[in-house]
Amino acid sequence: MQAKSLTMASLLSPGVKKGLNLIGSLLAVSGIVFVGLLLWDYSARIDLGSISLHSYAAFIVLAAVYGASNVLLARGWWSLLGFLNVTASWTWALQAYATSQLAKYVPGNIFQFAGRQVIGVAAGIDGRSLVKSTGLELAMLVLGGVMFAPLVLSLLIDSEGSSFASVAAFAVILVLVISVILRFFGWGLIRASMYYLGFIGISGAVFLWIIQAVGGVVPLWAYPSIAGAYVIAWLAGLVTPGAPAGLGVREAVLLFLLREIIQPDQVLLAVVVGRVVTIFGDVGFYIVVALRTAAQKI
Repeated sequence: MQAKSLTMASLLSPGVKKGLNLIGSLLAVSGIVFVGLLLWDYSARIDLGSISLHSYAAFIVLAAVYGASNVLLARGWWSLLGFLNVTASWTWALQAYATSQLAKYVPGNIFQFAGRQVIGVAAGIDGRSLVKSTGLELAMLVLGGVMFAPLVLSLLIDSEGSSFASVAAFAVILVLVISVILRFFGWGLIRASMYYLGFIGISGAVFLWIIQAVGGVVPLWAYPSIAGAYVIAWLAGLVTPGAPAGLGVREAVLLFLLREIIQPDQVLLAVVVGRVVTIFGDVGFYIVVALRTAAQKI
């Protein structure tokens, strides 16, 4: 933190700052508890015998890829803080994001944002700027998710020929949205939006790989559509109040969108495995950042 943040931090008493940090830590711990409960629940739904060793190796790689993609989310949030003229170090932003991210598994679907708010205020950042950054982040995520909507058209039309048109429509919308953001908001918001789009795209690709790893036969033309379907399902979970990490919502959307090209039991298996992969990715992201922070303090 620099001058502006330090001045604001000095307005908080040591007791208040300690209390806020404690709340942030409790939210992270609560997230870990609910992660454990989810993993216990998912373990009973997966037929371990139906999954090959090769697939397990793929799941480990995918968990690492997904965990690493969380850096893009943290980078996007940090860019939004800069866009709002908030001075914060990248190291602090990464740690704050990793600590608060696990709270998304707590029922309510808001505690990751609340945790970041508490951690930011404890660090001396203006609360109004933090609220604005959360609002902008949600707007970027929703906008990014909506942009993937054209990719699912070929699933609804059930036509191989429509796949190319869907990808072309996605590309056109991407260029148009970037142009509008650049025209009215400048490179600061463009940079943030690219980080969020990168994360969303990687999430869709990870789910596509999982579908194939659990035995789903996916025609080549449907690759972009399946990735797009996952993004739309993820978006539906994001905007549904009360669903921790979109629990239940994504499953229903994916079953509907993929009903014509993939067997329902394979979709459900891929969804459950995907949940486990993303949970391990989030936890791994938190652990790596925590170890990195601890090492820097030595």
